[in-house]
Amino acid sequence: MTRYRSILALILVLGSLLVAAPASFAAPDDYIVQPGDTLAAISIQLLGSSGRYREIVQLTNALHQTDDRYPFIDNPHRIAVGWRLAIPDGKASALYITSVTPGVIMDIIPGDAAPKGILRSIAQGVAPNSAAETVTLTFYEVPTALLAKLATPMLSMSSPTAIERWGRDYLFHPVGTGPYRFQEWIPNRRIVLAANTGYWGEGAESNHLVYQVVPASADRLAALQAGVVDVAYDLSAADLAAAEADPDLALYRTLPLSTGYLAINRDWANAAGEQPLQDVRVRQAIAHAIDKQGIAQALLPHTGSPARSFVPPVFWNDDEELPTYEYNPARARVLLAEAGYPAGFTTALWVMTAPRSYFPDPVGVGEAIQADLREVGIEAEIVHRDWADYVDGLHRGEHALGLLGWMPDAPDPDSYFQALFSGADRQFGAGPPNADLDVLLARARREIDPDAREALYRHAHAIVHGLVPGVPLTHNGAAFASRQSLNGLTPSLFDAWSTVGHDQDALIIAHSRDAAGLDVAGAVDGESFAVGAQLYEGLTAFEPGTARIIPALAESWTVSEDGLAWTFTLRQGVTFHDGTPVDAAAVVYNLERMWDPSHPNRVISRQSFAYWTYFFGGFRGEMVKE
Repeated sequence: MTRYRSILALILVLGSLLVAAPASFAAPDDYIVQPGDTLAAISIQLLGSSGRYREIVQLTNALHQTDDRYPFIDNPHRIAVGWRLAIPDGKASALYITSVTPGVIMDIIPGDAAPKGILRSIAQGVAPNSAAETVTLTFYEVPTALLAKLATPMLSMSSPTAIERWGRDYLFHPVGTGPYRFQEWIPNRRIVLAANTGYWGEGAESNHLVYQVVPASADRLAALQAGVVDVAYDLSAADLAAAEADPDLALYRTLPLSTGYLAINRDWANAAGEQPLQDVRVRQAIAHAIDKQGIAQALLPHTGSPARSFVPPVFWNDDEELPTYEYNPARARVLLAEAGYPAGFTTALWVMTAPRSYFPDPVGVGEAIQADLREVGIEAEIVHRDWADYVDGLHRGEHALGLLGWMPDAPDPDSYFQALFSGADRQFGAGPPNADLDVLLARARREIDPDAREALYRHAHAIVHGLVPGVPLTHNGAAFASRQSLNGLTPSLFDAWSTVGHDQDALIIAHSRDAAGLDVAGAVDGESFAVGAQLYEGLTAFEPGTARIIPALAESWTVSEDGLAWTFTLRQGVTFHDGTPVDAAAVVYNLERMWDPSHPNRVISRQSFAYWTYFFGGFRGEMVKE
């Protein structure tokens, strides 16, 4: 035991982040590497699992510190014949060493396997000519929309000390860096947050923030009208209308992220073999024929707005500058006549029957479009199918016109353009609509400068607008009501309540459901994110009311010329709510806990860190299956 305690102490001095458990390794049974061996194969043979090769690396490197008979394995892909490897006693390691190199966490993929994820390493350091600490992320390929992903609650920073202290109960004892700190949680009743008096930025205007669970929409509205709560979410359409009519209340739309659109299949042919949708003038006529404003007002009255682009306006500096096809039936008739269809033509319009987030009433939307097209001479027969058959048929190109929509994984224009226009996407008929667009989107994915990225995506919008592969119809979000007395309220992607002035001690927000847990790195529910956005911060943040990126716990960042290495310089003097520092070691701890399935304090989350795979493709050590 003395020898292993000495090793552990030495590693701590060297700066690796360690988590100790009240157990130890048994004396290892050494293994001498033979020709053809790989760490994965050795791990399967001796420990019963290829994934336990990390334990061999960790124990061998630990012993190397005091015994030169053991090599230092700096690259698990390469081991040499004759090397002496230390093999654990067959039980799961009680000692978790995050790095085979102090301060650096590498992806570990045995043999010649391909990594499933794109993250290659996480390293801590110090900024040149400064006392500020840095964290560098390196990738196998350029990470798209990295700054936006880092700004979400799912990649925010928790106190490692608090995680170690509470273990599984950290779900109910969150400690972050945000303008509010955790005070109380009575499940299915309320969560109480208190202003963080030591906040590094502008402090919270209200002393307390309370999330109250009120299951029924009518009860939430009544509580708001009575002044029992200050804000009410998740109101029904009827209650939203009542709130809008109440002079003492105000109605706010959340920033919409979904886009509902009409897909146009240019390859569609009628019974006579004619392909009217091949003509861009016909597609333009369809776009001019649809009254998007009328659809939004009638069918999404409190939550939706007409769309100018496939990308919601939250991502554009000035959405009104984007070209669009305004509602103009007379122009539609002229275009149809120019294309050789003065009397119009007959086609089919696919409409889903089940409500979607982007179309709460898809049948109503379909019928409105059918009526608009009929006004310009296009007779569109509505086709309904079960959802699975509907989607499969659209992707096979069986439709002529079809309703679809999109909600991105990450709040960034790339999440729309790549999904809808890149690759052989049958939603629009014949694959990518334009080779120049593919090149432009590839360039935009690699661009680092936010203003330059926006310019590229504006160019992409112009190309899509000219080709008319479909018609963006509406953007839909949600709505909430508040008392008129609230000041400083700016609906944002993740609402920031710290700026809201209030004449009472507590600002009370009514939700229909309780949060699932406040370890938001592993959460998937909106209620957890809503509360977590007040408690936690990430390296970057969204400017309130927009999707533009601003510094947060990282005050600045630099990117290598090839876009594969991102170095974040941490803001100095920031502490977690428990007083511990937000330093490079803490950031590395957080990111590794999300990345590495074998991290000992990953199991406290109720979820599977699903957003990490959305953002980065896979976890540490996860390989592409053949």
